[in-house]
Amino acid sequence: MSIFELIPGQKISQKEIPDVRSLVKSRGIPIISIASLALGIGSSIVLLALSVGPDVVIFILLMVALLPVICVYRIIAQYDADVEARAPEFFYDLSEQVKASGSIVKALKRVSRHEYGIMSDEVTRILSEVEDEGYEIATSLQAMADRANNRYINRSVSVIREALTTSSNLESILKMVAEEGRLALSLKKAKQSGLSSSVIVIYFTAVIFLAVLMLCLTSFMHMSGEMGQASGMGEIGMMGSILPYYILSVSVAICTGLTIGEMRDATVFGGFKDAAALLLLTFIAYELVIFPGFDLLGAYGL
Repeated sequence: MSIFELIPGQKISQKEIPDVRSLVKSRGIPIISIASLALGIGSSIVLLALSVGPDVVIFILLMVALLPVICVYRIIAQYDADVEARAPEFFYDLSEQVKASGSIVKALKRVSRHEYGIMSDEVTRILSEVEDEGYEIATSLQAMADRANNRYINRSVSVIREALTTSSNLESILKMVAEEGRLALSLKKAKQSGLSSSVIVIYFTAVIFLAVLMLCLTSFMHMSGEMGQASGMGEIGMMGSILPYYILSVSVAICTGLTIGEMRDATVFGGFKDAAALLLLTFIAYELVIFPGFDLLGAYGL
């Protein structure tokens, strides 16, 4: 039995099932980021009430704030990448069929037999709306653009709708839209390829910064520990003296990740995964080396 026929005597239309990606896009990633941050703050309050150390609390707060946004951004980015890769093919094939048949509806029928990835469902839906529900082609195209919520689709549909009312050469307009999409895709790939070396350099710089800070702090802690035994400062005092450096390192990790995202993806949200990776590296370095007071220079007899 189909999941759309679970209620006896009633079919649930597939269109009525919420599109999670569309729902996320309509709410916006900034709203989801605020909700994730609120969840992270709530988690940190609970941990503080349980007397968990401030280093762990800071790490959990930031990770809880970052991870949901990473997942949401990945879903949207994958969808947009598929749309931007397959939509130019769809518009080009549509232009060829318009040239052959002279009718955009007949052209839609023919191209609906082809495979365009995630765009195939949209093509079928447009054809169904035009033929079965009596929608105008311009209205169906605009509805598709609203669902996709993609900049390339929005621009393309705007141009095509204008051509449907003011231009007699729809074939040329569709070809122009397809070529624009292919050019934008090739430029985007070239940009990402050129930036890959820059991203590696930024990661390397962040790791070097963390390594130098580890050497300095562990040496400082070793010398201060010997003095602290006489003064009675103890481990708690040492934790308090190192904590500002931990906060500094965490801030550098977050800012570095967001900078990578702005460079590579033209949005800071794309850098949340890089920020999470650098944050995890920083947390591990402090928990395994710095906070335990492991003397790195002493280990090598320096």
